[in-house]
Amino acid sequence: TEKAAYRERIGKANDALKRSVGMKGDHVVSARAALKDYMRNLNEPKQPDDARFEALIEAPFKVPPKKKPTNRY
Repeated sequence: TEKAAYRERIGKANDALKRSVGMKGDHVVSARAALKDYMRNLNEPKQPDDARFEALIEAPFKVPPKKKPTNRY
């Protein structure tokens, strides 16, 4: 049901926030902010689709690839 899916998403989002508390990195800060934003807007009619939601809860744990330095002289 819709309510079960709603509750499951809340649980997953809360879990991701709890697990990412002590993590370091710029990507963690922005990912946690996005999760908190999602939690704030739970009652909005437009919710992210499943793929986007999964990306949202995985974001704090995925380290972005490091930019390769460009050696220009």
